[in-house]
Amino acid sequence: MLLNHVRTFSIALLASTGLLLSTSSAFATALAEWNFDNGTADDLLGNYDLTAVGGGPAIAGGYAQFSGAEGSPSFLESSGFGGNPTWSVALRLRADGAFDQGDFQGIFSNNNSPAANYSWQIESFGGIYQLRTLGGTYTIGAPTGGFDSIVVRKLSSSDGDIWYNGVQVVSSLGSNPGGLQNFRLGTNRNTNSFYAFTLDTVRVYDSVENPAVIPEPSSALFIGLGLMALATHRRSAGLA
Repeated sequence: MLLNHVRTFSIALLASTGLLLSTSSAFATALAEWNFDNGTADDLLGNYDLTAVGGGPAIAGGYAQFSGAEGSPSFLESSGFGGNPTWSVALRLRADGAFDQGDFQGIFSNNNSPAANYSWQIESFGGIYQLRTLGGTYTIGAPTGGFDSIVVRKLSSSDGDIWYNGVQVVSSLGSNPGGLQNFRLGTNRNTNSFYAFTLDTVRVYDSVENPAVIPEPSSALFIGLGLMALATHRRSAGLA
C-alpha cells in the first residue's frame, strides 16, 4: 500500500515537473559553473577557474565557506566574460552567523571600481540581500536561514530583473545592470568588505535564462526521490 502511494506521488510529481520544464525551456548558453563538488574552485566548463585571494574560502563537501573576516580577507576571483547585451547570473547561498553582518558585505561582484559604468554587485546590507548598480539599489530579500536562490538577469542594454527563491522580486531595473568584466565571489567591488556565508552553486549564462529551469534544492531533492521510488517499484514489479 505504501509503495502504491509513493508510486502515485512520484508519477504525479515527475509529470508536473516535466510539464514545468517542457513549458519553460532554456535558451541561454552556460558560460561558467562552479559547484565545488571536486574540492576546487575550478569552472566546470573550463574557461573561468577561480583563483583564491588571501587564502580563499574553505572548500569541502561541495561547498565554499567564506569566513567574512574583515581583518583577513579571502575571496575568489577570475577575469570575466566582458560586456554583453544580455546575461544571467544564478547563485545558491546560505547566510552563516548573524543575518545582519553590516553594510556592503560582498557576495558576488564584477569589478573593483564602483565608478565604472558596468560595475555591479550582489551584497548583504543591514541583513537584506540586494543588488547595487550605478542605476540604483534594489532589494532582493532577507535570508531564510537555509539555502536561498538569487537570479539576476540582464534583459537588455537598459533593463534587467531579479528572482529570489523562484519568485520575481524586481520586474524591472529600469537601467543597465552592468557587465561581466570579472567574477568575484565573497567580496564587494572594492574588495574590502566580506560576508560570512556558504556558497553551493554559481552559474553564469551569456543570455537571458528562464529561472524555472534553474532547480531549487527542494525541487532537485523531490525529483531524486521520485526517480528512486519509480526504480524501486520497477524492481519490485520485476520480482513479483
